[in-house]
Amino acid sequence: MDIKQSLILNNVWWQDKKINPEFLLNKKRDEFNTIIQKLDEKRILSIIGPRRVGKSTLIYQAIDYLLNTLKIDKKRILFFSGDDPTLFFNENDKLSNVLEVYFDEILKESFTNLKSKVYIFIDEIHFIKNWQNYLKIYFDRKYNVKFIITGSSSLHLFKDANESLLGRIENIYVLPLTFQQFLNFHRAYVAKKDDIIIPKFDLDNPEESFTKLEQLYENKNLQLTINEILNEYVLVGGYPEYFENRDIDVWQKLLLDDIITRGIYKDILTMYNIRSPEVLEKLLYYIAANNSQTFSYAGMTSNFNIDTITLISYVGYLKQAFLINVLENYSTNVGKVIRANKKLSILDNGIQNSLLKKKTLSDDDIGHIIESMLAFDIRLLSEKENYNEYYYKNTKKEEIDIIVDRKIDIIPIEVKYKNKIETEDTKTIKNFCDSYKDKILGKVNYGIIITKNILKKQDNIYFIPYSLFNL
Repeated sequence: MDIKQSLILNNVWWQDKKINPEFLLNKKRDEFNTIIQKLDEKRILSIIGPRRVGKSTLIYQAIDYLLNTLKIDKKRILFFSGDDPTLFFNENDKLSNVLEVYFDEILKESFTNLKSKVYIFIDEIHFIKNWQNYLKIYFDRKYNVKFIITGSSSLHLFKDANESLLGRIENIYVLPLTFQQFLNFHRAYVAKKDDIIIPKFDLDNPEESFTKLEQLYENKNLQLTINEILNEYVLVGGYPEYFENRDIDVWQKLLLDDIITRGIYKDILTMYNIRSPEVLEKLLYYIAANNSQTFSYAGMTSNFNIDTITLISYVGYLKQAFLINVLENYSTNVGKVIRANKKLSILDNGIQNSLLKKKTLSDDDIGHIIESMLAFDIRLLSEKENYNEYYYKNTKKEEIDIIVDRKIDIIPIEVKYKNKIETEDTKTIKNFCDSYKDKILGKVNYGIIITKNILKKQDNIYFIPYSLFNL
């Protein structure tokens, strides 16, 4: 099949056909609005996230928006994938060849003299050799083209592209659904009802946010609905494809086969020369079995018969592929941060349960999962707001699950996911708040304890159920 014919098959709207509804879904992620707001901006827009998280769906939804809402000329919208063997059969096939066929034989306009803007969507662009160099040329020549690209993880898009595309590219991270997003997907697919909007907890205005949560919490029926959906989310995780088949056996097999196995053996191995991919897979299982626990790299090496440098690299690959979270121990001494143990957790709880083959969860399981879910929430916030995230453990073995370093202040967050919280449970976070209350930089104004069903304020500590903690 030649390039032109392949492009025609991929871009059905050129023939006045509608996009297959299965590609569009009946619910849009929050990131959709961000994408359409940036379609008129000049910079390349990159959509980054793990496989099967919904990046391709977002592309089709954006194309549908251009066609049916903005009424863009159908021939001025191009879509193709970097792993399409009909376009890129070997490494000598170039991105420029595809674009030349499109402009010369489909659009029949010159790159240099376009009548109006052209929108080019390239899925899985990291499979195309030297893609960043081609996009740099097109961008710097100021052609009237908007590129929207996707990649399976940040390691793909940034391994060689940081320097060449600096200032030319803007990134949107698309990760597994947060609980708020899962809640509304569940309402759309299962209950066929409108969204439930849990007010954002504004870290700059905690008192105002807490008052809004108190008002919401008065509706006991609503809270019961939210908790029921939370119990499902804790087990299955945040990949949107779950709603196409809510069978837990089928779902966990799909997570293992498509996201874990292919994510490691296809995505990571395409970028790095890993001698022992099976060790990388075992490392992921090890982290799942010890989720949200602290580790020393030196202590872990004996479990995998690899050196410390290799282990650190493998942990980095898993983090950049959005499979795990890594937290450093908080300290004002940079040297101590580097030397201290790390806290590792699986990013998506559905993946963790699939790895461990858990179809039911104990209270202890749920407590650890809520902690890892909180770490995921804070990672999303930190990447968006340029914060840093840590955990805290001192020489007395006193520990706080999450420290949010906002540069001007820090916010300690502790998980106590149980029906009753004793005075002893709050001692560490209160002592931490007192120790840092007079700092100029790194000052603590308040702390947060994530609970199962308790909503209250005690001194400068906010107790908030995880189900209502929407960042």
